Amino acid sequence: MKLLCSILILAATSYAAVSSPSDAARLVYDELLQGSVVGKEVLAWPADLAQGMLVESWHESVPVPFDGYLVLVDDMALANWEHPCRWVFVSASGDMRTVGMFTPPTGIDKMLVEFSDLPVSTPADGQDILDWFTPNPRSTNDPAHTYCWIISGGYDQGNNHIRYYGDVQFLYLTLTDDYGFTDDHITVCFADGTNPAVDNSSGGNSNPDFDSDGDTDIDFDATMAGVTSGFNQIAANVGSDDHLYLFTTDHGGAGKGGQDLPPEVILNLWAAGSLNDDQMKTWLDAIPSMSTHVAMEQCYSGGFLGECVPGAQPRTFASAANGYESSWAGNTYPQYDEWAYWWIGAMHGSVPAGGSSPAGALPGNPDTNGDSYVSMGEAAAAALAWDAYASSGQEHPQYDDSPTSCGDLYYLGGPIPASIVEDGGLVPFTGNLSAMANPFFGSAEFRFTLAGSGHAELSIMDMAGRRVATLVDGFVESGEHTVAWDGASMPAGVYVVRFSAQGAVETLRVVKF
Repeated sequence: MKLLCSILILAATSYAAVSSPSDAARLVYDELLQGSVVGKEVLAWPADLAQGMLVESWHESVPVPFDGYLVLVDDMALANWEHPCRWVFVSASGDMRTVGMFTPPTGIDKMLVEFSDLPVSTPADGQDILDWFTPNPRSTNDPAHTYCWIISGGYDQGNNHIRYYGDVQFLYLTLTDDYGFTDDHITVCFADGTNPAVDNSSGGNSNPDFDSDGDTDIDFDATMAGVTSGFNQIAANVGSDDHLYLFTTDHGGAGKGGQDLPPEVILNLWAAGSLNDDQMKTWLDAIPSMSTHVAMEQCYSGGFLGECVPGAQPRTFASAANGYESSWAGNTYPQYDEWAYWWIGAMHGSVPAGGSSPAGALPGNPDTNGDSYVSMGEAAAAALAWDAYASSGQEHPQYDDSPTSCGDLYYLGGPIPASIVEDGGLVPFTGNLSAMANPFFGSAEFRFTLAGSGHAELSIMDMAGRRVATLVDGFVESGEHTVAWDGASMPAGVYVVRFSAQGAVETLRVVKF
């Protein structure tokens, strides 16, 4: 633990005798904050502190400058940690000395809230969203080949707020009830796991049964050991025919790199642990999925972008913040984090009540191309557009994909079944068109089936709509057929395979490396 010795000394104040933590908080409120706590919260350490004692934060120890009291001024009370705050030491005679910090004292759950601009956060068991949630089934390619890994660390009980549970539960219900994910395909690493002890800042224990079906949906705690177990479970189950989704929420920090470019960042884990971006890259690179999609809500989350994209397979990345800033609970406090609320809501099709946001319809239609699927790219664009703290410039959500534009080809159900519009209507699917390998490197093989003999055409188009190859154009017997395409000379990118027969058209997007 580093020792922090640089203390900003404020002007001494002749004030009435300070004889309690509440007196100290009142002095800070009156003198330092001038009676205003807009967007802030003021908390007092509940005991006297002696000169020379060390008060621990998440990363440093701060020496107490004199006998007295400690007051925490949270200057960004609607943001997630890490973010700027002030530790104000107050003596019995009213002297104040301030230390600028980015995390609260360890043991914030013991501190007393004296002044606050925030609504009261009460213990929650997740029942509110269960009462609201109505399944919105989406077309799913193949639930047997979709997996999700969810991590919510919490740091400790005092910093594990109910909104992180809300983020995870909303996503879990969307995965299972809308997109057909099975419980055994969702690995959840959450706070203290299934420990029945109090684990959140509102004084309750997180219910491990997200969907109220009677079984436990949390697999592991979110210590480093628990998250490692989560990775091992995912790595053992996800193969080259499978699609992986990773979602993280809770707190993040600048880690070991500070303002380096690219940033070096961490995801805070339970029991004061952390997972850094380099370890995340090692894990993702070790999972042989067909595609990988990452969404991160925590502070400094955008610092993971360079480690998550690109990869050996198509990948997408979305985050609530860049690599140098906090993310915000925002207008959906205390139930949800605002960016995650809109990102998941875009996938589900509506949102539950959260903070000042009423339950119901989305602010707009995230399906901007009208294909009836909300792609990874469309969900990220919707969250960016609807997040008030992004609109105000207080956070800067990040998005990237590799190969370029592949985020338009995937949704929570896997690859988007492609179709095209002809004569003003969506052409029905036919032919069971599939790729033997997707992505592919040099040559590719495509399979289709005809119920009856007749004329058929199979062609390849680039994303600009130009035909680059015609593989079939003529009479084809009924039955199953396999056709090869030598695409070695073609540039890497996304291509559309177009199959037409018997008045119907089916298309398939493929990626060439």
